[in-house]
Amino acid sequence: MRQQVLRGFLANVEALPPLIVSFQFNPDSISDKKDVKYTDRNSDLCGLAPEKVYTGGGHRTISFDLQLQGLERGLNAVNPLPLDNGVATELAKLRSFLYPKADAWGTLGGLLGGDEGRRLQSPPTCLFGFGTRVLECVLTELTVNETQFNSALSPVRAEVGVTLVVKEERGHPLFEADKARRNALAGLGLQNVRVTGPDWPPS
Repeated sequence: MRQQVLRGFLANVEALPPLIVSFQFNPDSISDKKDVKYTDRNSDLCGLAPEKVYTGGGHRTISFDLQLQGLERGLNAVNPLPLDNGVATELAKLRSFLYPKADAWGTLGGLLGGDEGRRLQSPPTCLFGFGTRVLECVLTELTVNETQFNSALSPVRAEVGVTLVVKEERGHPLFEADKARRNALAGLGLQNVRVTGPDWPPS
């Protein structure tokens, strides 16, 4: 019996219906980068390097590449035509995380007198799920390279680069859960310390 392989995803669960991009192929690698900020403070002793003073944490950035593949009929079962099919639906869902929330599903604002004077809406956040990691993020960069097209010139194959910034806010349930998991794993890692020497392991 073949073991089911879990798939990563990006999702906007605030939309109705939820907007979910399930990874057709899991990325080969994921870059997880965390910045930490320090400033220099002059040393009292002549000739020594300035002291590093911690000023706060920086952004945690996650980036990875996705491969999208579709046939002439495409991945969208609702649309049987090649026009706007292939992988166009998945690309549209990914791009919706870059534009204001009202743009993703349309708005009645234009019919009800326009949006003049309203506060600029931000793009929706997304949930990034990969194994035990579930984090709320904002998509800050999306690079799409369309590499193959069907008879209607809709993309049927694409390489996508995704860059996310994790929302790390005190009290945020997903951030706090990830922090607790990280601390628990670090504590379990202490058990991996191996004592070596002529008397190890003990008899």
